[in-house]
Amino acid sequence: MATRIGLDSFSPPQLTALRFLIAAAPALILPRPPLAWPVLVAIGATLFAGQFLLQFFAIANGLPPGLASLLVQTQALFTILFAVVAFRETPTRRQLTGVAVSFAGLVLILFTVGHDLTAVGFFLALGSAISWGVGNILVKHTEDVDMLGLIVWLSLVPPLPALALSLVLDGPFALVGAIVDSTWLALAAVLYLGLVGTILAYAIWGRLLRRYPAATVAPFALLVPFVGAIASSLVFGERFGALRLIGMALVLVGIAVIVLPAGLSAWRQTLVERDEEDTEAGPELSMWPATRDDASGVIDLIGRVYAEYGFVWEPRVEVPDLFRFEEHYEAPRGAFFVVREADVIVGSVGVERVDGETAELHRLYLDARLRGRGTGRALVQAALAWCRSEGIRRMILWSDTRFDQAHRLYTRLGFSQTGERTLPGDLNQTREYGFARPV
Repeated sequence: MATRIGLDSFSPPQLTALRFLIAAAPALILPRPPLAWPVLVAIGATLFAGQFLLQFFAIANGLPPGLASLLVQTQALFTILFAVVAFRETPTRRQLTGVAVSFAGLVLILFTVGHDLTAVGFFLALGSAISWGVGNILVKHTEDVDMLGLIVWLSLVPPLPALALSLVLDGPFALVGAIVDSTWLALAAVLYLGLVGTILAYAIWGRLLRRYPAATVAPFALLVPFVGAIASSLVFGERFGALRLIGMALVLVGIAVIVLPAGLSAWRQTLVERDEEDTEAGPELSMWPATRDDASGVIDLIGRVYAEYGFVWEPRVEVPDLFRFEEHYEAPRGAFFVVREADVIVGSVGVERVDGETAELHRLYLDARLRGRGTGRALVQAALAWCRSEGIRRMILWSDTRFDQAHRLYTRLGFSQTGERTLPGDLNQTREYGFARPV
């Protein structure tokens, strides 16, 4: 609604430039996130500049605001498709079903072109969603970056292309004239878009995603189309015919299938793996909270990994905590998670409270064929989610210096190396690197 009001006084590039000039103002006092400039520019150009320039042009070219709020949410579909290309991620059957249903809805909406919807507006909105999806992929590996600082510094990027575009399309002095001639309502809309719609909204969203599991937070995005459609209907008199309503409903159902949790348990995650040399779907892996009854299966798993590295394996010496499971990994002391393939434990991780604000990660192990496929990341994220639920603010861990692949995973997840130690009297002459990150 604020966008539509702002576009009554400003062109799309002018509105984009003003929105993000306001959002970028705190960069004068906030430090730059620890990201290289090319990374910041790439994210800002797609997540913000491309998304909102195309979205504003879409609304200015015949896309009703209520419909716009729905179409831009199709970024969830494009994010999945781009993840397949960029990271060779294998979409689940659930995700593919959601994509298919949503695209069917888009086709129905396309059939309603005419009257209050133009083909140009429709495809510009999809371009906005595509740009947002690309931005999501670029943001994927920027863990442990202050969200407020990131949003503010990303906001430095859109004004440059937006002002250049305004110079070409509107003229050299058009922006100044538009500001002078604008209504107080349009100026209020610009301030709202910059301060509330950008800084506050994105910072809160990012904080929620950090504090709670994504499956808990993501469904709230489904409220955006409802609020947008109702507001547009009340303020601008937007009406939806039967065919468009059906199409919008299908898009929304498809997105819901993708983002809503698959089951009732907040901890359960289903990981569908694919063998690199096989085009058939791999085994279905389920992650669950573990109990003391699972300790023997975890010990067997670690034994297999030790054998792989040629380590000496004396379970009661190497993993004494697993023989006193309840002292380390039962609430409120800690938690433990295992990944099963059928009845065999093929992955594990434990987390144990050190003090009121710190917890230590333990026993992250995977069978060799599962490494590098997202299973380890899911295990660590489950441990982080438990820490957040317990109010723990910092996680630490120690890892054998020979576990290079695990170290790369920790770095991608935002851990920083903190030191090195040698375990005295250890059977395997173990040296370990320390890692830590805020929760």
